[in-house]
Amino acid sequence: MKKFALISQALLALALTPSISANPGFPTEYEGVMLQGFYWDSYEDTKWTNLTSQVDELSKYFDLIWIPNSGSCGSGKQMGYMPQYWFTNHNSSFGTEEELLNMIRVFKEKGIGFIADVVINHRNGVTNWTDFPTEEWNGTKWKIGPEGICRNDEVANASGQATPTGAYDTGDNFDGARDLDHTNANVQDNCKNYQKCLMEKYGYAGFRLDMVKGYGGQYTKVYNEYSQPEFCVGEYWDASYDAVKAWIDATGKTSAAFDFPCKYAINSAFSGYWDMTKLVWKANGTTDQPAGMIHFGYPQYSVTFVDNHDTYREGSKFGGDVVAANAFILSSPGTPCVFLRHWIDYKEQLKPLILARKACGVSNTSKVDVIKSETGCYVAKIYGSKGTLGVRIGWTTDYDNTFSSFTKVASGTQYSMWMDVASDPSDGVDLSGMPKNMYVVGTFNGWAISDPTRLVQMGAQYVAPNITLTEEGTTGYSKFTFITATGTKWDEVNQSDRYGAASADQVIALNEPADVCDFTVGNNPGGAYNWKAPAGTYDIVFDFKKKTVTLLDAGSFVYVPDNLFMVGNIAGSSHWNIESPVALTRDGNSYIATDVVFENSDSRADGDYYFNFQTGKALTFDMLNNSFERFGATEEGQELTPSGSLDLQRNWPNGEDAFHSSSTKSFSIKPGKYDLVANFATNKLSITKTTSLSELENIDPEKTYYTLQGLKLNERSSTPGIYIVVCGAKVEKELIK
Repeated sequence: MKKFALISQALLALALTPSISANPGFPTEYEGVMLQGFYWDSYEDTKWTNLTSQVDELSKYFDLIWIPNSGSCGSGKQMGYMPQYWFTNHNSSFGTEEELLNMIRVFKEKGIGFIADVVINHRNGVTNWTDFPTEEWNGTKWKIGPEGICRNDEVANASGQATPTGAYDTGDNFDGARDLDHTNANVQDNCKNYQKCLMEKYGYAGFRLDMVKGYGGQYTKVYNEYSQPEFCVGEYWDASYDAVKAWIDATGKTSAAFDFPCKYAINSAFSGYWDMTKLVWKANGTTDQPAGMIHFGYPQYSVTFVDNHDTYREGSKFGGDVVAANAFILSSPGTPCVFLRHWIDYKEQLKPLILARKACGVSNTSKVDVIKSETGCYVAKIYGSKGTLGVRIGWTTDYDNTFSSFTKVASGTQYSMWMDVASDPSDGVDLSGMPKNMYVVGTFNGWAISDPTRLVQMGAQYVAPNITLTEEGTTGYSKFTFITATGTKWDEVNQSDRYGAASADQVIALNEPADVCDFTVGNNPGGAYNWKAPAGTYDIVFDFKKKTVTLLDAGSFVYVPDNLFMVGNIAGSSHWNIESPVALTRDGNSYIATDVVFENSDSRADGDYYFNFQTGKALTFDMLNNSFERFGATEEGQELTPSGSLDLQRNWPNGEDAFHSSSTKSFSIKPGKYDLVANFATNKLSITKTTSLSELENIDPEKTYYTLQGLKLNERSSTPGIYIVVCGAKVEKELIK
């Protein structure tokens, strides 16, 4: 249908609508991530009970979940885009109304909101083209008749159907159902109360507005000012920034919009020759920013995406590296929306990217510095409320050193992501960014830079134990400095970072830390100063984080990590939860843990319980292994018993192969309650059993109740029925009468 000017009656209806201050389309500085919880024909994957069963996993990564229109669309499999019922009968192809309400409640308890797919451009009749149902909600009966259907709708020419008498359509035509006349006061009243009903009766947090090109944006303003959604995003399918901006403005900025301009920029950049300049637009014609609505003025009102249910099955489907494209939207402003099909297919790769965005506090209005965009390479920093995120899209790694001091979160063949978050010291000392090699060179070895003494990295310290500093001539002193690369000439060595004294021949005394200055590349490595120490044999300790060097009596250095945590099959904590591990208590050169109960693990068939240690907390194992030391057994599954002790094997991020953090092996232990001691003076782990197996088995574990659909209950239900009861390792059914 063609667009026509609004008639005077419509203008009058709008004029009579009271002016109410509405919530913005999306909150400013919003740090959430959205999941589109469906794709075309995803009747199983999007079934309400199926989504409910995933609440623990999904709630860790997503803050909003957009689901299909839940109102009944009649018989047969329906995706929700031919709606019949608005206020009642939310029994759909995805589940019953009861299952819907339960799903929304369960997710809401985890702080997750659902976004309703609101289809009000058009509506379908129950038994014919125009017999929309009469429904009752909030003490009022709601009904739209032929006067609420656009007069130039297809039904006007259909025999045996009611004649539409509404005004001409204010937007694009949809010929699958009846286009509603949004100039009509009764239609407006139905629409705005339908939105309110979705929030108040069904518990939705906000709306996704379908096909908003089908009616004027000013009506969205009317409906949102009345219903007051916290979140609202419209599907204005257009690649033009100006067109999408105009629609957002027409809504009075009461709604955000899906960032189709960004979507098409992503498609273009990843096709053919990986022209990453397509990912960048000029803000104010001068400043490089991520392309789309997010590039200038409207990031708060932008919901970015790589694909949705429509584009995924049509000519606009993204055809490049899915994870790399998602890395782009997850490291850009706007609110990113991850497509369910991508989540299912690439879940493990997407998880660390989402967690890194959250850890840095990146929001829809975060500032971005685009460092480089060229063929094969897009590099940027985005600044969050808690840290900075770095990203490289493409195969060129020339600019990866931009993030040398950051923690690498994840990487693939066409992307890498880093983060820099100010950490709590109690969470562990981050070792990422420390030099892989550190050498000491000086008088003692004739300044042989081709064969210097390599220091051993222990946590944030580099240690040279039992090193004899020989006298230079008859001065009584020996000189030394630190280098990070070897060579046959100083010009070669000075191409890499060096670390030295604050002044030439600075005297360093026993047990008195001296400052270490950076002489890194770009900061005159060749000008690094030497220290001067009394000749003798020492343990040299270079604390890289504190930037101090200390001479200790030879053999006196004992390395004890600043923090020690334990993960494994441990009662009272999520098994192998590296983000919230069990903290041990330091006692001199040891760490102790008392009354630790090891419990059953479904992943092990041998009846033993497994654990190891880490020195920091991390969101993912990749981040843990790139940032922190870990301690474990010398062989996988070494059994620890009260009658003996086992060596603690240290693994660290810069360790080679078998000594890398990712190679950490676990101890095994028999069921029971124990006290543990990790003694770093002897490098041994020992245990004392405090409760026997029989006593432990007599402890009545807490019972957890589930419905037959797998929904976890907070307590034993009083509603009659059959329930699943999990009690420790025992699972049984219980009939509640």
